[in-house]
Amino acid sequence: MNEFLKRVLMGNGDKPSEICLRSFNHYFEDAINVEWFRKEDHFEVLFYKDNLEHIAIFSQVGVLIEYRHSLPPSYLPDPVSKSAGSKGEIMNVVLKNMGNIIEYEIIIRSSALARYLINVTELGKITEEKKL
Repeated sequence: MNEFLKRVLMGNGDKPSEICLRSFNHYFEDAINVEWFRKEDHFEVLFYKDNLEHIAIFSQVGVLIEYRHSLPPSYLPDPVSKSAGSKGEIMNVVLKNMGNIIEYEIIIRSSALARYLINVTELGKITEEKKL
């Protein structure tokens, strides 16, 4: 079996600890297509839930540090949508949940067709903006 198919069917071989698996299953019960990646001091896990791609970061002892998932632009809260929309057309949205902090990573396209990545708080404040 070629290497690509092996990775799709079996993952990349980075097996998390049992406590990480239990924590993951607690937070993301119905996840499918789960693939784990061991980093220097944490685990990243890529998976799908509710037809959305998710990425979660767990400490080596199973603490959920952060998770991200794609989000349709129509699901943005009004303050976020208005703030991002004032910069241009909303192309892509990723919700980032870091403990009790929610932030949106949004790619917008300006009227001059330039693309930007902006970070917006849940109250609509733009905290970062960079041209792509």
